Amino acid sequence: MTGSGRVGGVTDGAPARARTDGGHTLAPADGAPAPSPTDGGPAPDPADGGPAPAPTAASADTPYALAAYARRHLLRLAPAVGDHPMAEELEADVRSWATGHGLNGPGDDGLERRRIGRLVGRCMPGAPFGVAQLVARHLAWVFHFDDTVAEHADRLAAHRAWDPPAVLRSGRLPAGAPACAHLTSLISLREDIVASGGSGLLPLLADGLRRYAESCAREAPWRASGTPPTLAEYLALRVHTSGGHPMYLHLLAPGMPSGRAPLTAPLTGLAELAFLIGALANDLLGHAAEQRQGDPVNAVTVLAHEYGLPAPEAYRAAVVLHAGHQHRFDAACAGLLADATLSEAQRRFVHAVMGWVAGSAAAVEPYWHHLLTTHPTRGTG
Repeated sequence: MTGSGRVGGVTDGAPARARTDGGHTLAPADGAPAPSPTDGGPAPDPADGGPAPAPTAASADTPYALAAYARRHLLRLAPAVGDHPMAEELEADVRSWATGHGLNGPGDDGLERRRIGRLVGRCMPGAPFGVAQLVARHLAWVFHFDDTVAEHADRLAAHRAWDPPAVLRSGRLPAGAPACAHLTSLISLREDIVASGGSGLLPLLADGLRRYAESCAREAPWRASGTPPTLAEYLALRVHTSGGHPMYLHLLAPGMPSGRAPLTAPLTGLAELAFLIGALANDLLGHAAEQRQGDPVNAVTVLAHEYGLPAPEAYRAAVVLHAGHQHRFDAACAGLLADATLSEAQRRFVHAVMGWVAGSAAAVEPYWHHLLTTHPTRGTG
C-alpha cells in the first residue's frame, strides 16, 4: 500500500507501497530515455547527471542498487505517454481540495511528494478535466487514509465501525460517528461525483472501498506477528490494498460503458490486474523503508519467506513477478481488443485501463528522487 505505504506515496522519509492505484510505471517526466539495462548495478544518477560507479558484488545488493535495477525494469516496460493538457491545474486542485477538507495539514508534505495531480494527468491524458479531477481527489483521500489509518489496527477498526463505504453510498454520517476529516471529505467527494452524473457508480466505488478496508484489516495479524502471509494470500489481498478503485471514475468520461450496468468479468479482471501491477511496483520501490520498519507485508519479504531466499534474490524475484503480471496484462488486453463482440464502449474502457498502467510509471520518479535524497551516498541503507 502506501502508508508505510501501500497506495503510491512515501512516508517516514522513504517510498511506500502505493495502490495506484496506487496504482503504475512511466517514462521520466522530462521525456528522456531510460538508461540502458545493466546487470543490476546502479543507473546514472539523475540528480547529478553523472554515471554511477561500476557495481561490485556487494554494491549490487544495496537498497540503492536494487531500487535502481527495479526502476530500469519499470521504465523499460512503460510505453511513451503523454500528459493531460491541464495537469498543472489538476495538481493545484487536488492540493487545494485535500487541504480544504483537512487531509493535508501543516508539516504534511505527502501531497507535494506524491504529485497526485501529475500522476493522474499521465494516467488519463485524454480524460475530461472534471473526470480526472474526481479521480485525483478520490486518490488523495485513499492515500491519506492509508497513511494515517490503514496500517494502525485500532484506528482502522474504529473507522470500519463507522462504515466509510456506507457513507460513500448514502452521503450521511452513521449514528455516533464523529465528523472527522475522512468521513466529511468522503461526503463532499460523493456530492461532487453525484453532481457529475456518477450516482450510478457509487455502488461500484463503495464496494472497492469496502474491499480495500477489509483487506487492510486482514493484514493486521501478519504485522502484529511479524510473519509474512503466503504468496497466494498476499497477491489476493494486494489487488485491493492497492487502493486503485478510484480509477472506475473514468467511466464518467464520454463513450465509456454505463456505470449503471456491471462491468463484465473480463473487464473487471483487467482492472484488478492493473491495480496489482501498480501495487507490485510500489512494493519494489518501497521495500527498503518497509524492511527498516519490520513490515512483513511486502512482495519481497513474502517471496523471501515462502521460498527461503536471501533478500537480494527475493527482490529480483519480485521484479520477475511484476514482469510476469505485466505480460499477463498485455496478453489480456490484446485478447479483449481482438474480440469482435466487444462493444466500442468496452474497448474504450480497455484503453483507459491500459493508459492507467502505462501512465502510472509517473509514480516511479517521485519515489526515485526521494530515494536519492535519503540515500545520497548509495550506502547500504
